[in-house]
Amino acid sequence: MATELKGKTAIVTGSTSGIGRSVAEKLAAAGVRTVVHGRNREAGEETVADIASQGGEAIFVQADLLDAQAPGQLVAAATGRWGRLDFVVNNAALVCSKPIEEISHEDWNRLFQVNLKTPFFLVQAALPWLERQGGSIVNVGSINGVKNAPNNVVYDSIKAGLNHMTRGIAKDLLGKGVRINTLMPGGVATPLIDQWFRQKYDDPAEAQRLADEEKAKPFMGLPDQIADAVLILCGNGSSWVNGAVIPIDGGYNI
Repeated sequence: MATELKGKTAIVTGSTSGIGRSVAEKLAAAGVRTVVHGRNREAGEETVADIASQGGEAIFVQADLLDAQAPGQLVAAATGRWGRLDFVVNNAALVCSKPIEEISHEDWNRLFQVNLKTPFFLVQAALPWLERQGGSIVNVGSINGVKNAPNNVVYDSIKAGLNHMTRGIAKDLLGKGVRINTLMPGGVATPLIDQWFRQKYDDPAEAQRLADEEKAKPFMGLPDQIADAVLILCGNGSSWVNGAVIPIDGGYNI
């Protein structure tokens, strides 16, 4: 796979930690020139430096995905630097763990923008370049797109929307040489778990303790395991996989 990916270019949103960082590092290790994205400049520059230390090539783009200009900014950075764009990995996401009575319009708006609307508009902005290269889009969804969790209705509903959007885009792009698929991870030991517990519990120390306990459970996956699947969906070995919504959870949600 390293040979077939070498010299190509990718954008990975939310790639300064967790699954996104693992995806960016693995793509770069395979020779893919990678746009690392996040809101934290220090974490972004650290990720780029780590990639460079391993012989990879990456740049950091600081952008807030609540900003409608962010998709264009990311595409312009990739194509301006390398003159091509082959892969888009929509990984960034926000969580909302609240009882129904406490959910606000702002909760819906923030998650809709970052978890669904921005991925669409990043695909739209990237599409002319992806069509030119025969590119691949990978959305990192969640098993919550098909399996509800308590006090998680906003996140679950929007992840279900991402699944349906994936199939719709695949249908509309048939014959244009661009593939799009979604991975639905189960629980993965990432900082997103920490955020989820911080929303559920007022005591930060107790929230972190419970998050750490959750991440240590046997059914929790690792970011590298999701990143491996992303690389498969970018490569030629998945050339007939399109419009798929794929659980990746070790079988624990069967």
